[in-house]
Amino acid sequence: MNVSAQFPKLTLATALLFPVTAMANGYQNLHQSAMGLGTAYAANGTAIDDVSAIFSNPASLSRFPGWNASVGATLILPTNTFEGLSATTSDGTPVTDGSPSEPSQFLDDTFSGFWYLSHQVTDRLHFALAFNAPWATESDYTDTAASRYTASTTELTAYNLSPMLSYQVNDQLSVGAGLNIQYYTSTFATNIPADTSNPDIATDGHATFEGSKLAYGATVGLEYQANDQWRFGVSYRSAINHKFDGDVEVKGPAATLALLTSAKGSADYEIATPWMFQLGAHGQLNDRWEVFGSATLTGWSAFEDTVIETSNLGTLTVKNGWDDAWYVSIGAGYQLTPKTKIFGGIAYDETPTPTEVRNPRAPNADRYYVGLGLSHAFSPSQTVKFGYAHTFFDDAPIRLTEATNPGRGSLNGDIKIDADILMVQYIHSF
Repeated sequence: MNVSAQFPKLTLATALLFPVTAMANGYQNLHQSAMGLGTAYAANGTAIDDVSAIFSNPASLSRFPGWNASVGATLILPTNTFEGLSATTSDGTPVTDGSPSEPSQFLDDTFSGFWYLSHQVTDRLHFALAFNAPWATESDYTDTAASRYTASTTELTAYNLSPMLSYQVNDQLSVGAGLNIQYYTSTFATNIPADTSNPDIATDGHATFEGSKLAYGATVGLEYQANDQWRFGVSYRSAINHKFDGDVEVKGPAATLALLTSAKGSADYEIATPWMFQLGAHGQLNDRWEVFGSATLTGWSAFEDTVIETSNLGTLTVKNGWDDAWYVSIGAGYQLTPKTKIFGGIAYDETPTPTEVRNPRAPNADRYYVGLGLSHAFSPSQTVKFGYAHTFFDDAPIRLTEATNPGRGSLNGDIKIDADILMVQYIHSF
């Protein structure tokens, strides 16, 4: 079947579906603290003992007197494969691989950083600035693989600047709040068959979408010191809705581009980063041992239908079907010497993505963390922390059909992923 009449719908279905799919596959970046990473994020919420604690709870700011500054860097080293790959176009025609076929590493090594700065304004009032990227993902599939009509290049990052305030109500209770100023950038691409009855790499179009948007949200928290041993925290980070005024461009052979009213156009749509609700607990058992735990519910179900409107390719409504998901973790720390502490933890991270709608751009699955870390104080004002975690993913089967992958046909295969995560962080108090 020639798709000249259906090309606008096909273009949108293939090139613009991912923004909501990526959100729902949980591309959360929790790697904002070495102690957090080294405890599999069991210390998040109320147990982190440096200023990076404010990423998960702004009320924790009250625990850090004077001036505090911290910078950190994270390296993620994934191992991943896409096996047993098969696909059809929207009318059921099999799609064949070109050369090369699917890469063994579609998730590349990635590097990210963060920084924090805080100041005690009065005995009870503290102020801080934090910069990080709490939502980010990147993947790259070859344009010659059978999966090319569902996914090729993906780069999404939400940069976040957060001014925060905390107030110590009394010796037991602190409250905090902050503004999330979020700049979201997106770039992704996919192939489009000129004829779904005869898919041919030589005649494919290649659609690239780019957009960026500034939007705002909020974070609030509470920290309660119940007694000399136990401290509890609760925090909430709001969803942030980004209304993109983006651009889409299709490149390819002249005959393929002739099927379009225009190769370039504008595209308007919305993406929301989800809300997060977190509970944390910290217990100081004695001079050496401490324990901690956290539970976080992330609101992935906030994604409803996404309507994408373009100036040259028509309108597409994308259905979503994801669930809110829990992250739970426990950990412990041990003070080896007055200057050195070790810590560790384990975690379970629930996937929000049902198998029938899992997309290879961000192939999320249930995962499990094991973390280890070390903190060493070189002086009363200078501390370096190291964190490491290994992430074990359940297999992520891709079972897309034309009904769940509209305009792109079916895609089947099995994705296998695991990852090592390394972090170093420097903290300076003055």
